[in-house]
Amino acid sequence: MRISAPSIVVAVAAATALILMTTGCTGTDTVDSSGTRPSGASTSAGTGQVSAVRSASPGTAIRPASPSSSSNGSPQAARDGDVDGDGRTESITLPAAGLLRVVYSTGRTEEVRFDSGPDPAAQGVLGSVDADRDGHAEVFVRFDQGAAMQLATVFRYVDARLRLVTLDGQQAALPYGASLRNAATWGCRRTQPPAAAIESWTGSSTNGKDYRGDSTFYNFSGSRLVTVGKSASISPPEMLGCGSVTFK
Repeated sequence: MRISAPSIVVAVAAATALILMTTGCTGTDTVDSSGTRPSGASTSAGTGQVSAVRSASPGTAIRPASPSSSSNGSPQAARDGDVDGDGRTESITLPAAGLLRVVYSTGRTEEVRFDSGPDPAAQGVLGSVDADRDGHAEVFVRFDQGAAMQLATVFRYVDARLRLVTLDGQQAALPYGASLRNAATWGCRRTQPPAAAIESWTGSSTNGKDYRGDSTFYNFSGSRLVTVGKSASISPPEMLGCGSVTFK
């Protein structure tokens, strides 16, 4: 597989430091107005042994029809931008550094805080997609970036509240981008075994062209990401993406 390096070459240490520096964050949410608390590199697919793990810019889309259920009564995937699952899209913005605001179609407003990088201009709403097809669209936000690597986090609607998703007790951080020596990408809605809501791949190269790395597969448990499988020493997954999410 071949990945073209960006115009600004970033050393291995710089890209690695960005990921290590920013993944130790945690977030809190605030009370909303109703009183409720509130792509990386593209390459040819590799083959690797998958090990299963047992585990306990802002915008408003069109307003679709009411949500439907499958024949067995389970919810179908929500339309993009439909966070609360009522069939209508929400307004999703970042009004301040480290603050996500969702104005629901009902008029209710909810704000959730998260830890962002030192540059507020690095923040951006990447999109809102139902990653696990539970009837509620997750919200994906870029919270930090360097010259080559960027970091996204995710928010999930749980128990009628929008919550910041954590991984191992810290704010979830999904790296994506590519430099001469490092590359990363992530996607959602993986259907082949192990089925997963989120797939995250990170790897490195010795020649700036051919990359090998590891994929980790996650599902949601409430507002946490839990590992459900791993695949080691593979090329970046082919066609990895997350619906209408834009990796910018």
